[in-house]
Amino acid sequence: MTGLAQTIFGRLAVLAIASVIVFVLLSLLPGDPATVMLGLNASPESIAAFHHQLGLDASPVARYFRWIVGLLHGNAGTSYVYDVPISGLILERFQSTLPLIMLATVLALLIGLPVGAVAATNRGKRLDLTLMALLQLLKSIPDFWLAMMMTLLFSLTLRWFPAGGFSGWNNGVFSGLRALTLPAIALAIPQAAIIARFMRSSLIDTLEQDFIRTARAQGYSRQGVLWRVAIPNAVIPVLTLIGIQLPVLVTGSIIVENVFNIPGCGKLLLEAVNQRDIPVVQNLVMLIVAGVLLLNLFLSILIRWLDPRLAGGSA
Repeated sequence: MTGLAQTIFGRLAVLAIASVIVFVLLSLLPGDPATVMLGLNASPESIAAFHHQLGLDASPVARYFRWIVGLLHGNAGTSYVYDVPISGLILERFQSTLPLIMLATVLALLIGLPVGAVAATNRGKRLDLTLMALLQLLKSIPDFWLAMMMTLLFSLTLRWFPAGGFSGWNNGVFSGLRALTLPAIALAIPQAAIIARFMRSSLIDTLEQDFIRTARAQGYSRQGVLWRVAIPNAVIPVLTLIGIQLPVLVTGSIIVENVFNIPGCGKLLLEAVNQRDIPVVQNLVMLIVAGVLLLNLFLSILIRWLDPRLAGGSA
């Protein structure tokens, strides 16, 4: 079995194990969906009938396999609360969450990589120390506090951006991006600080390698070695960091979407947990897990392509 095949098989195994863990943990979640929807004064007969209607009277094993078989056939089930197909509900909310996460990732890279490179090339100097202190401060700022402060400054005071909400893409790409800019920046800044610190360490380590001295001996200028040899090699470990930080970015989007009142998957997940809409929670969590695994697989392939020395290894 090739390294790529092993990687794909490993991701599928993790996805299967994750589905069992998600199902078991949500089954142990306190609160009965029937009681939440029918009220505390509902009769036992009404609750039993509701359980039968939702299929909650079946055994846990039967309910698990019914869920998995439905997913394999493209049927994610029906929401308890909204009484609509879950796949359509998630797809509707996904139209704001996916662009938000992608925009935040791009901003984090555009900020983090250059700052990390500047800090590394000025190692030990005043600029490096200043940047490291600033990055440590930005890394420790909570997403929700940063989101609220940015709303106060850029929306309520300067009125450059809307304070919240997302009207969709029907009003134009510019209108949608304008509504997502502040939430994306709030998500990106802490991640940019982490990427910058990691990029600094990776570039410093790369600059001390033997092939850098070989490149200098071959006549490359200092800037030529930095941009053509050192930085491309230093970026490869940063790609691995992006895959590791993606779950943090996703969980941060849950908070940011609620602060900015964006009707995305994060807001839907929090509402579903509060309302005990278990099928929605199950499918959203599995979507997050599958998305993280898929991105890690893509990054693994990209890293192998950028560094052929890793082609025979496992990810």
